[in-house]
Amino acid sequence: MPFSTVNGHLQFVAQKSLLYCRTRYGANGLTLEKEIDKAIGWQPTFFLRPDRNLILAVEVDDNLYPEALKGAAYDIGNFDSPIAVYQACSLNAYQNDPKQLRVRLLRNHGFGIITVDANGDAVMQHPCIPLSQYISNDHLEKELGKLNHVLKVKFNGAHDTYLANPGQGLQQAGQIIEGLIYSLAKRAAANGIIQAGVLKDPLADIIDALYGTQPFKPHRAALGGAREFVKEFRNVASHAPRNAKQAAEKIRRCKTGFMDAINVAAKLRAVFQALGYSITIHVT
Repeated sequence: MPFSTVNGHLQFVAQKSLLYCRTRYGANGLTLEKEIDKAIGWQPTFFLRPDRNLILAVEVDDNLYPEALKGAAYDIGNFDSPIAVYQACSLNAYQNDPKQLRVRLLRNHGFGIITVDANGDAVMQHPCIPLSQYISNDHLEKELGKLNHVLKVKFNGAHDTYLANPGQGLQQAGQIIEGLIYSLAKRAAANGIIQAGVLKDPLADIIDALYGTQPFKPHRAALGGAREFVKEFRNVASHAPRNAKQAAEKIRRCKTGFMDAINVAAKLRAVFQALGYSITIHVT
């Protein structure tokens, strides 16, 4: 298939990467060298639709992390359809990147990489997810720095789930918050601060019971944040999107909710520390 926006050996890279993507994802919605939408300031080399709620777009260029991708990243992440973006390049360009600095930059910003060697063999060097779903490792590590080791491990596990399924990942993060609340309540019941029977109540009622006690008065902001999180994000995962726009909105809400869960956990951890409680949580 001819490409007019790439020249020389990049024609070969474009053709072989397109063949790879068509074989792997099908050719539904295949479009060459046209903009995805006027709202996005970028014209990929080609894009297609592996399913009705996802666009997969490919930029062919041996200049790793070209300006076209940098400039379009924000628009892509906020578009009314999830878009996963790959850069396709020659294997030579990929291997000659000094210390893989540009490759790491691409990965850290949520882009995937496909390489094509001199024989025309295309390889997905790094897979990717929609940019609207992506949480960079640097950002994640910075936020997890507020937590202790046990909570870091649990949130890293939830993040692994989130990468494959943002709804389930958010649900797993929410279970960590629930576990922290139950752990607080058990300690409070053991100390006679609340009735033991409260532990059988719905989570929101447990938070309200803690909220109304004198020992937890200085920590009402943290409890309120936890209650708001439970109300806002608990059921996001169960709502199946009916179209691409709803899929994009769900992904953005899951991303927001996941990061909010880390902040809520950090504030609840501070409550444990202030009261001298140890954290014991069980997440299924």
